[in-house]
Amino acid sequence: MTITIEELSGIKPDLRWQPKQGEATADFLRRKEAAGEAKADELHTVAFEAHRILGRCVPPSEPQGDATGLVVGYVQSGKTLSFTTLTALARDNGYGIVVLIAGTIDTLKSQSEERLVQDLGLAGDNPGQPWVHIANPATGTSDFDALKLMVSRWKSSAVPSRKKKTILITVLKQHQRLASLVECLGHKSLNLEGVPCLVIDDEADQASLNNFTAKNLKTRQNRVSANYREVTNLKAVLPHHTYIQYTATPQAPLLISLLDALSPDFAETLTPGAAYVGGSVLFARHSHYAREIPAVEATAVAATYPMTPPTLLVALRVFLLGACAHALSGANSNRSMMVHPSQQTAPHTQYLSWIKAPLLAWKEQLCNDELRELLQEDFKTAHQDLQRTVGSALPSLKDLFEMMDEVLATVMVREVNSTGKGADPIRWGDNEYWILVGGQKLDRGYTVKGLTVTYMPRPLGVGNADNLQQRARFYGYKRGYLGFCRVYVRDDVKRAFEAYVEHENFIRTELDSTRGQPLKDWHRKFMLANGLQPTRRNIMGIQLDEVVMSEWLHPKAAYANKDAVTANRRCFTAFVSYLRAYFDEIEAQDVDPDRYLDKRADSPPNKLFEAVPLSEAYSCLLEVIRLDDVRDAAERTALLVALGRLLTATPETKCDVFLIGDLQSQNRSLTAKGSIKQVFMGKSPNTDDRGRLRYCGDRDLRSEERITLHLRKFSFPKSPVSPEDDSLDVPWFALHIPDTMKRRVLLEPERAA
Repeated sequence: MTITIEELSGIKPDLRWQPKQGEATADFLRRKEAAGEAKADELHTVAFEAHRILGRCVPPSEPQGDATGLVVGYVQSGKTLSFTTLTALARDNGYGIVVLIAGTIDTLKSQSEERLVQDLGLAGDNPGQPWVHIANPATGTSDFDALKLMVSRWKSSAVPSRKKKTILITVLKQHQRLASLVECLGHKSLNLEGVPCLVIDDEADQASLNNFTAKNLKTRQNRVSANYREVTNLKAVLPHHTYIQYTATPQAPLLISLLDALSPDFAETLTPGAAYVGGSVLFARHSHYAREIPAVEATAVAATYPMTPPTLLVALRVFLLGACAHALSGANSNRSMMVHPSQQTAPHTQYLSWIKAPLLAWKEQLCNDELRELLQEDFKTAHQDLQRTVGSALPSLKDLFEMMDEVLATVMVREVNSTGKGADPIRWGDNEYWILVGGQKLDRGYTVKGLTVTYMPRPLGVGNADNLQQRARFYGYKRGYLGFCRVYVRDDVKRAFEAYVEHENFIRTELDSTRGQPLKDWHRKFMLANGLQPTRRNIMGIQLDEVVMSEWLHPKAAYANKDAVTANRRCFTAFVSYLRAYFDEIEAQDVDPDRYLDKRADSPPNKLFEAVPLSEAYSCLLEVIRLDDVRDAAERTALLVALGRLLTATPETKCDVFLIGDLQSQNRSLTAKGSIKQVFMGKSPNTDDRGRLRYCGDRDLRSEERITLHLRKFSFPKSPVSPEDDSLDVPWFALHIPDTMKRRVLLEPERAA
């Protein structure tokens, strides 16, 4: 799985330099393959992407420099594998120091640190290993003495390259720990000139950014939050470094000010392995995996539900049958259920009670033959549910129940939070089956091994999309047991996760389109469902305008530019010629006399072209037509974003095109600022009595299933903004988007030149 020069040379735009795979990377990848943790082709992809990331970094051959990169994966998709590969590759290519800024709490830091130490083979006392690992260094300690010695050894010309050890520093993402690291690396006795450094910030969108950004914009102050101060100080003391932000939710790093020291210069996306299961599967349309918790149960408390809420009982039965199937197979691994009711710890106790009570009752029922049979019957619905997704591979309910005694005897119910026993680490090797109840600690970065069933009555909250996505511990490498997986959430949370799939795919597509180009040149844009914001507002240095793509959309202002009018006439002529060449031109009222009612004898008929490829309307008209007004241009940009995404998902999408009044010019008047006073012709007469109508009105000329495009021409005989020849036969369009295709687009305003 060695990455060849030819592969790297094929990357366009070119890398800054071409990393070479050496012994450290090769050994690491061999260990991962031998352990069966990934297939050779998947490891090849991981290695290739690590080369691509490192090749965007400051070349180790340069005497100094700095850069910031953003690396985007999926939740639970293997970002640790990626940055471990990147770490090994940095060693192979002459980086003297690699800093991993790990979790915000000790358990998360330890989780990442232990995997890194194990995967790179740092455990043991082998003096020939190429690494020196230092955790949370501080001056005045033996670790600091070791750091100084290793830097000196790295820089010494008397030490052969193969014996120069790369210093791997792991540090808690906490301002005091970071400050100690800055003090060490910036110490006068430590000269880092000529020592290439790589800084990896795991979950970089969390706790590293400046929480006072939005407030500073209002107050014109320059306050900084503690972690942000120390991360920027760390960058400042490293003469030669690249700071790499790893995250599955890149909204926050993308929306800090472009002038911010942590604003990324480049972005790369990671490819998950074939066994990965994410939102596009669990929250697909008509998915059998995602289920709703009724609102009355999601808000349940002991006073309203002295007994276990019904949907929680359903989830428990599904989990236990899955655990029985696992036990029956003889597999040597974990199966887990996660219950995530609240960030607050108080509800955890109630849920522990609701879970333990039926488990105890079921254990007692199993001891009585008659009650055992009744209990098995109670699990029949859960078994039928699993059959829908597991299929014929699911053992019979009778066979599964043969393992129920063992599963109920061994399942461990644990609270996971920051209080008392809940703070203790999970000893996964002690037990096969777990039910974890917790809140914040079960959020970002926490890995629940063998997770099959999630019950999460927690509300949507303030609606920050990135925070919501980080709750998705139920994503991961579980294709092999996907049929046993279920996610129980509130209705609005389910809809938010469904909508996030499109939002996430759009961001990744946009970032891929910027690959190899300065990320700061990318004008930020997002597609996001109503009720959600990309990220927390306090860090945002880039404000976004909101445009909702629904109902009728059209330019509001007349074109004041002669060149624009001329260009748009040519654009209209070419598009209409295409329509007439390839589609039947029908009078709209002949298609549906009642729907497209038009009894006017004194007006030219409206013409209709049905089922025109939307892609043609997009590329030949909407994308090229010139708009002068800033607001109209912004709305058109949002429109192109929404339609572009629609065409990516369904390239065959069609639209209906109307030529209003057969494109004969209609007179309109303008406001003093050049806006059209009335675009659409209304009903004639203005009545709801269809029997009296002579004309249904322009707005009724639309399809409820397809996008509708109106083409027309206006004349402005008393135009206050255009000379006469530019105010006649001005091309105009309007677009109707059905409710089923409604989209909300957030756009960065045009930047000042």
